Amino acid sequence: MYALHEAREDTVWFSAIRKFVSDNKYDTLGENFEKKEHQLFGEGGFEEIVDRVAAIEKEFGIYDLAQFTPKTRAS
Repeated sequence: MYALHEAREDTVWFSAIRKFVSDNKYDTLGENFEKKEHQLFGEGGFEEIVDRVAAIEKEFGIYDLAQFTPKTRAS
């Protein structure tokens, strides 16, 4: 699910925001987001949290979304 979210950010959101802010402001925003990420999640940042969540999902046997997705008949 995150891959789709990330793809939208990369192809839609970040492309759109560049139309409204200067390169300098864009870079500053990125630096500020990075600082906030480390404040919230520690030095490992978001990637470390994703790894921890993945480990928990595997431990509980809920990491494979296909097992929870209803099957549909091909048209």
